[in-house]
Amino acid sequence: MSRLGLINMLNTTSFLNARRVLGGIFLGFAALALVGCGKNAAKSEDATVRFLNLAPESGSLNVLLNTDSSNWQSNVAYQSGTDFKSIPSGSQRVRVSNSGGTIIDTNVGFAGQRKQLLVVYGGQSSVGVGLLQNDIPTSSTGNAKLRVASYAVGIGTFDVYMTLPTEDYRSVEPKLRNVTGGIFEVPVGTYTIRLTSTGTKDLLFEMPSRAFEDRKYYNLGLYNQGSGALPNGFWVVQDDDTAPQLLTNSVSRVRAINAQATTATVNVRVGTTLAFTNIPFGGISSYTRTAAGDGSVAFTETSLGATLSAFNGTFAGGRDYSVFLAPGLAGGPVTAFRTLDTTFPPSSGKARIRLVNASSAADLALSLSFTPTTPAVATRSASNYVEVTSGVGTPVTITQGTTATPVLSLTGTDLTNGQTYTFVVSGVPGALVLTVRQDN
Repeated sequence: MSRLGLINMLNTTSFLNARRVLGGIFLGFAALALVGCGKNAAKSEDATVRFLNLAPESGSLNVLLNTDSSNWQSNVAYQSGTDFKSIPSGSQRVRVSNSGGTIIDTNVGFAGQRKQLLVVYGGQSSVGVGLLQNDIPTSSTGNAKLRVASYAVGIGTFDVYMTLPTEDYRSVEPKLRNVTGGIFEVPVGTYTIRLTSTGTKDLLFEMPSRAFEDRKYYNLGLYNQGSGALPNGFWVVQDDDTAPQLLTNSVSRVRAINAQATTATVNVRVGTTLAFTNIPFGGISSYTRTAAGDGSVAFTETSLGATLSAFNGTFAGGRDYSVFLAPGLAGGPVTAFRTLDTTFPPSSGKARIRLVNASSAADLALSLSFTPTTPAVATRSASNYVEVTSGVGTPVTITQGTTATPVLSLTGTDLTNGQTYTFVVSGVPGALVLTVRQDN
């Protein structure tokens, strides 16, 4: 073989060996990449998401993503949350179900390379889903930021106050006015956060004081436990893996009903406060705000102030209550009792109603447009809430017993779309009175 041919053969062999080496390196990297991209592996562009169940009427929840056949989250109880999990970023189909079937089927956009909280909220007929992103902008040195995010259905707009321990919120301007949420910056310090009805100092929500640290970012989320007027809250620190902290409102609402005729008018004390005066037989007051926690209610005479009936009980924060003075049974004394009210807005095109039997007549039921609507209700108790078609001039009938004997009627009642109503039967057999009041 010539010298030139030998050189060419050596060059060709070196080239082929180099290709084999490079090919092996490439295959090695490809194998590593395939291992890293396995089904359960996180990608750098994935979203990091946790789930929080704040839907009080929906029970434990499951969550499916896209067309997956197995749950992304399973059996998450009310007021419970999960740990963070990585999921692909971008728009994803989210299906939320409970024991009764699917309650939410929608698309949600998840941001890549960011932690976020998926929240299910609202009553049975107003359930929704929201996404709280970790995207509060950076603050100046020496400052912190707070975001208020509302998932409280029916609450509407509010003002936000943030005060130091030495400040009275009633003498300062709000940080946010007439909003449903927003972000603002404050110097580091210890603050109390309060929400009021827009343009007033009437408290909707109050939480205990807490420290705000330098360049830390905080989220106050709002949700309903049952009231369509008062929220409760949850607390999330941005870029912190600590579970959301649930916050109980320091405010409840109470209204009073005089369902007996022995004493013509009555006053009502809630704790030491004279909350209502001169309520006539069949009268229903509006709601008033009161401190949540252990308390007392006393119905008294309007003239001499003697106590007619009283009880002690716990009033949960962010909840509504009705207190009644009912006629005595079988010649007994008048007696006070209460109901826990649920004032969530109903489904679109619907009204929500319930019947309270505060009379001494047994087994009363309510019919709308001559159609049975509630089951029979024992004395001093209430039916569940029922969604009905809204409309003008709806005939109302109260019947008694298994024979559905009519005992009371209204020729027509307007049931407005989106509103909740309580029908109250007061008095004694032969002298019953039916009163209706819009709850929310």
